[in-house]
Amino acid sequence: MFLQRGADYHAMICRLPQNVVMLTGYQPILCNSFCIVTLTAGKEVEVGVAVPEDEVDLVPPGPAVEVKTYSEETMDYIGNTIQSVRETLAELLRSANINENAMIGYEGVYSPIASAYTQVGAPGPATLALYSQLFLGGYLRDVTPMLDELAAVKTEQEIEAIKRAEGAAYLGFIAARESIAVGSSEVEVAAQTYAALLRAGYAEPGAKHVLPHVHVMAGKRAALAYGAFNLTSNATINEGDTVTVQMEVDSNGYWAELTRTFFAGTISDEWRRAHEACVQAQDAALQSIRDGESARNVDGAARGVMEKAGFGSAFKHGLGHGFGFQAINHAAVPVLHPASKDILRSGMVHNMEPAVYLEDKGGIRLNDNVVVREDGNEVLSSMIPRDLDWLVVKG
Repeated sequence: MFLQRGADYHAMICRLPQNVVMLTGYQPILCNSFCIVTLTAGKEVEVGVAVPEDEVDLVPPGPAVEVKTYSEETMDYIGNTIQSVRETLAELLRSANINENAMIGYEGVYSPIASAYTQVGAPGPATLALYSQLFLGGYLRDVTPMLDELAAVKTEQEIEAIKRAEGAAYLGFIAARESIAVGSSEVEVAAQTYAALLRAGYAEPGAKHVLPHVHVMAGKRAALAYGAFNLTSNATINEGDTVTVQMEVDSNGYWAELTRTFFAGTISDEWRRAHEACVQAQDAALQSIRDGESARNVDGAARGVMEKAGFGSAFKHGLGHGFGFQAINHAAVPVLHPASKDILRSGMVHNMEPAVYLEDKGGIRLNDNVVVREDGNEVLSSMIPRDLDWLVVKG
C-alpha cells in the first residue's frame, strides 16, 4: 500500500469505482461511493467508506472497518451527491483523526470509468472542491500513478474473482456458437450470448452484480473490429463470413475481456492461414510471458509470427493490455505494444489478442487472458477452445 511507502501522506480518498473495488472488494453501482484509506499508529491500513443507503448491503465484511451511509433523497430532503455526502465524509475524517494541514492523495488524472449501471457519478470539479473544504486547509496531491501501480498486480483473491468472470464467459461463447448460422443476424447472436452470460454470471456463488457486454461483427464489418470500440448491427451472416464475438463480463466489479472469431458454414484457405498465424502468435507470446520480461519483447514475439505469415500489416494494434478492475483500458499496465516500456511482474493480468483485419473481407481476433507468474504464466481462459473444429460452425 502506497501509504506505507510514502510517509508524507496522511490519507487517500477515492471515488472512481474500479479503485473502490480494488481497495474494499465492494463494487459501487451508482459510483457515488467514497473510500478513505489511512494508517493507524501501528502502521496498519484502515479503510472507511461512505456509501448510498441503498448500497450498504453490497459492502462485504472485512476490508472496510467503518461503513457510513448517506441519502440523496428522503421524504424531507432532496439533494445531490456532493451536498448529501459532505457530513458523512466529515464523520469518517474525524474518526480517522485527519486534522488540519494533512497531506491527502486523490484521483486527479482522467481514467476510464468501469460503469456498473445505466448512468454513474464521476469525479469532477465539485468533488475536488468538496475535498478542499473537508480537509481543512490540507494539501491535495494526485496519486493516480500509485493507484495504477497498485491495480497492475493482482492478489490471488482478485485473480480468483476474475476467474469467476472467465467461467461465465466460457458459457457465453458456447451460446454464441450455438446461435451462429447462415441467415441469422449479428443481433440475434448477441442477444443469445448476452442472455447466457447473465444466467452463467448469476449462477456463480456470491454473485451480487453481473454486467456483460457483447459485440458481434460479421463479414466485411469484422474488418473494422480493430477500432476503439465494436458495435453490433442487424447485418445478416452469410456463408463463409467471419463472425467476431467480443465480450466483457463484470462479476462484482471484476472483469474478463475475451474474443473468439467463428466461421459461418465454411472457412477459406486465407482465413485458415490467418487463424493459424493467430494461434502461433499466442503460443510464441506464451513462451515469453514471465516475471521480469519486457512487454515490448512479448509483443515482438507475437508480431514476428504474424509478419512471417504475411499478416504483419493486418495486425493493427498492440498484443494486449492490463485488465481486471476495468475491461478495456489500453493504457492499463502492462501494455504489450511495440512502444511499451513496461516490465511484466508476477501477478499482472493482461489479455493477448493477435488479429488479422482484411479490408472488405472480414477480420479475426483471438483474445485470451493471462496472469504472469514467476516461472511463466497461467492462461485464465484456457477452457475456451481456439481450434477450427470448434470455431467453424456448420449450422
